[in-house]
Amino acid sequence: MDRRNFIKAMGVAGAAGAAPQFATAQNSEGLGLNPKTKHVILILNGNGSRKKEWYENDNGMSPHIAALAKESFVYTEDDNPTTSNHGTSWTGLLTGNELQSGIPLFPTVPHYVRKHMGDEASKYFYLQGIAYYRVWRYNIKYYTSHPEYDINTRPASLTTGQIFFEKQTKHPREIVAEQFTEDMGLTKGELSRLEQWVGDTLSSGDYLPNFEHKPAPRTPYWEEAQALYMLPNLLQEFKPRMIVYQQVGHDCGHGAGGFLRDETGFFEYANVIRTTDDGMGRLVNFIKNDPYFRENTAIVIRPEFGRDDEMNMYGEIHHSTGYYYCQRSASIWYGPDFKPGVSDQVVDRRDWVPTVAAMFNAPAPYAQGMVRNHPWADHVGHQGTYNNPWA
Repeated sequence: MDRRNFIKAMGVAGAAGAAPQFATAQNSEGLGLNPKTKHVILILNGNGSRKKEWYENDNGMSPHIAALAKESFVYTEDDNPTTSNHGTSWTGLLTGNELQSGIPLFPTVPHYVRKHMGDEASKYFYLQGIAYYRVWRYNIKYYTSHPEYDINTRPASLTTGQIFFEKQTKHPREIVAEQFTEDMGLTKGELSRLEQWVGDTLSSGDYLPNFEHKPAPRTPYWEEAQALYMLPNLLQEFKPRMIVYQQVGHDCGHGAGGFLRDETGFFEYANVIRTTDDGMGRLVNFIKNDPYFRENTAIVIRPEFGRDDEMNMYGEIHHSTGYYYCQRSASIWYGPDFKPGVSDQVVDRRDWVPTVAAMFNAPAPYAQGMVRNHPWADHVGHQGTYNNPWA
């Protein structure tokens, strides 16, 4: 018996009322919850961003996210089991499994929710600014190898930089054929709709980020700001059930490898923080002012890990094992199913998948984490206790 199943069995065999509520204990009929969420945007402000800047709002870098946090449920001690390996950390977060390799052996959260809801692929997007970068697109990393989750459970993958970053001379049909490949399982009707959307967006120019804090005019910063800027457009056009937006630009904190330059790693990292906050402000304003989305749309913000407590003598800020701000992130949960509040209980990154899936009453049977019981509003009806055996 493996460790996860051993702990699960011990919990079930324990004292009455003390059993941990594993998503694995549920079946395909759902979790028996009553959520109102119809759409969720998962903001992975990733490749290492420190809660000191974007949640604790040190130096006032993130006023929009700070305002959102006051209306949300926030975990201030969201633990990261790994901090130095990007691929392992990203895959572990998206699958809810311990010690993941860079190849997703287990389903990700869009796989779980799409299978449960029976949706088409264009209801789920992995959105990023730059070409293949741990979004599992052009090789085996795009797939889950689990036999129960095939092409009919995969999300679409949209890289805005490939479509909109440079002036396009190709027909929208060619762009869509290159961007949305057969392994995504999109229907002819969905591809036709995407082609129309690409053509309309290119014609209108509604893809050029207009933020107070300008992104650096180079890869990946401009393209990632562009992807964040386009989130309201994508949400309005396709009404996807789930968008997973991934950033990698925060990793500029590494700087120039020990060499001084005009702009230090921390300086560039701080600019990514501010640009991200501008994009979040635009997204939140759109949702709150839209008569449809404001009633049923959630936003969850969390990186895969943080960064070092202090910058080094070269102005670089790395992500190393053993630092508090690397190990402990924050996570913000905003939406119709969450009550405002703050918890300083130590919770595990592997709970992220089951808890996000629970927003759609969906089980996540192969994730090791559990559905957290703290953030839910009363109408959801989550009655489980939370006893995290991984902490």
